[in-house]
Amino acid sequence: MTKTAMETDMNKSRKLMFQLAFGGLVGGLAGYSGAGLLNVSNMAGDQVWVGGIGLVYLLIGFSAGFGLFFPKLGSSVLNFEDADEIRDQKRILTGSAVCMIALGAALVVLPMAGPSRAISPLVGLGGMIGALALLIVVSIRDWKYYDEMLLQLSRNAGNIAFCGIGSVLLIWASAASLGLISAPTPLGLVAIIAGGFLAAIFAASARMGLLRPR
Repeated sequence: MTKTAMETDMNKSRKLMFQLAFGGLVGGLAGYSGAGLLNVSNMAGDQVWVGGIGLVYLLIGFSAGFGLFFPKLGSSVLNFEDADEIRDQKRILTGSAVCMIALGAALVVLPMAGPSRAISPLVGLGGMIGALALLIVVSIRDWKYYDEMLLQLSRNAGNIAFCGIGSVLLIWASAASLGLISAPTPLGLVAIIAGGFLAAIFAASARMGLLRPR
């Protein structure tokens, strides 16, 4: 291994350690704050799952937004090679950040909405419909700006989500119809779908080697 290659590997290792430390710190603070916001001690399990997944969406969205406002520091926190790459992807990254924040907020609000709860049912449903509508509009708007890698990533994530979520729901519903287990609750379904899409994005990214430090 040449000296240049060794220096590159060392820089990537330092970047990975920084990302892990920063992500752990921010994630811990977000989890602690979110637990207080959601008042998890008074929530059912499916409510906690939906709210927790919503917090992950919010954290990812705000992290992307942070990278947009501070490209140089953002390239260290996010998995971009440098600040110029963030600037080049500004349009797509902005749309992704907005959609993640909107979906995250909708998922956080949903378990707190309903009859005899703190938030009106119409607000909970309206927030989710609005977030999904925004996602569709932004996706259609930005689709033409995707390069081949992003197009392939989107296809892979969609295929993984379809197969993974579909398989889980088919098996769970079949077992529930036979009386072997309890049927999923409505919020349980929301958690499976929202969490499944998030997991599919990470799985597709890992498969394409996009999670390695750059």
